[in-house]
Amino acid sequence: MDFFRVILIINCLLAVSCQLEPYAPPPVPVIVESAEVEVRFFAGRLEAIATVKGTLTSSAAMLVDPKQSRVGNTLFIEVLEQTPRGATLLPALGTTPPFRTRIPIELLGTEGPGTYILDTNGIQTTFEIPAIQATVSTGEETPAQYNSRIRLVDEFIPIKEAGITPSGFIEPAAPLPKPKD
Repeated sequence: MDFFRVILIINCLLAVSCQLEPYAPPPVPVIVESAEVEVRFFAGRLEAIATVKGTLTSSAAMLVDPKQSRVGNTLFIEVLEQTPRGATLLPALGTTPPFRTRIPIELLGTEGPGTYILDTNGIQTTFEIPAIQATVSTGEETPAQYNSRIRLVDEFIPIKEAGITPSGFIEPAAPLPKPKD
């Protein structure tokens, strides 16, 4: 009897491991409606971010990591989605939901300042990479002093000392007695 149980368990394990589609389907490109590029300097270095808008194929689909490549002055971003294997949609959830995502553009290896083309799933957008503006400082010149409009306030000031009474604050009727040793 034990021999038959072992054979049955082995057959069940083989049947489960030999499924035709054990993994999720491969990612597919999404439908992109628009792409905008924002170029800015952050902490002394140039960065570009693409804001991509479009629609997914179903409400069960999820965005996955985009693929980026470059040929000359054309940067390609392939925005992809993936639907989990076996996902079933209710009729009310079968609509194509919109999405909006921000993707950092890899600028490493670009030829420097100039006009570039961003191709996002076939939607092309041109953008400009400006020249880096540098200033030379000599020891005789003093850098311009800017008055900060930000004041540092100690956040650990007790409420009573600060003279602030928060809304809804109820003053205690009497102080609590000191604990006995």
